[in-house]
Amino acid sequence: MAYRGFFIEWIEQWSQFFQSCNWYTFHPIKIEIEDERNMGGFEMTVIIIGLGFRVRWNYDETEDVKDILRQVEGIKAGEIETAAIRQDRGE
Repeated sequence: MAYRGFFIEWIEQWSQFFQSCNWYTFHPIKIEIEDERNMGGFEMTVIIIGLGFRVRWNYDETEDVKDILRQVEGIKAGEIETAAIRQDRGE
């Protein structure tokens, strides 16, 4: 499982107004820059009039990231059970 690299996400906030929702979130203008050193990533979000994008660059595989990736692989392999699975069984 690769962690390093780029991720791009399209953001569209207009369609929520055509649905029955408990709340609506709309950004006329939003610019956010985050350097998430704990997870080894740099992220930028730009939204103008409800349309925008998020770009993330994972530049480092920190020890925290390695721990999370090991846990994911353990769950996939059936070695680790999640709390939700134990709760479903009534444990």
